[in-house]
Amino acid sequence: MSPLVSVITSVHNGEAYLKECVDSILNQTLQDFEFIVLNNGSTDRSLEILQQYTDPRLRVINQENLGLSRSLNKGVQLSQSNLIARLDADDYSFPARLEQQVTFMNQHPDYSLCGSRFKELVGDDLYQQKVPFLESDEAIRKSFCHFNPFAHSSVMFRKKTFIETGGYNHRFKHSQDYDLWFRMLKLGKACILENELIVVRLSLQSASFQNSRRQKLEGL
Repeated sequence: MSPLVSVITSVHNGEAYLKECVDSILNQTLQDFEFIVLNNGSTDRSLEILQQYTDPRLRVINQENLGLSRSLNKGVQLSQSNLIARLDADDYSFPARLEQQVTFMNQHPDYSLCGSRFKELVGDDLYQQKVPFLESDEAIRKSFCHFNPFAHSSVMFRKKTFIETGGYNHRFKHSQDYDLWFRMLKLGKACILENELIVVRLSLQSASFQNSRRQKLEGL
């Protein structure tokens, strides 16, 4: 029997925060899920950390570095659920994240994409998100020519919609999510839940910090 949701994480040299990420999913209030973690050519202890887990819901895929977009596309293809949740390896989810998003998606079959508000973690301190919070499909669509209102780690989407749009475009190295949401909105509605369901880590080592200029250029 297929799980209610598949969580997809791709990790490349993420040993510093990987355990916190994995534990946050394995300790969700919703228990019926699979967690696919693709070890994307890591040369640090990432694979060793993943191999310490015995939870059968965790599936570890060890592979060469395919790049983020191709790795995530592979993870979705391997998934067994029609609902896909994303989580970056240096971020983590609050316990009720999957339960609340699965409930919303099951109650709203015309929605293809669901995000949530989030916290930003800088060092040891949590802050409110800097990105403006937009809840409704109408407000999200109006914002899309100006900025991406979704945190990539916060989203849940339908596998069917993902496949119909062609998945992540590997030409984009840092804004593949922004591009994908544009295409998904042609096939269904989008919402961002008011509850804060994830934590996005901001640090000098985070990919979003190191590639912020490139992200802006690709977004444009």
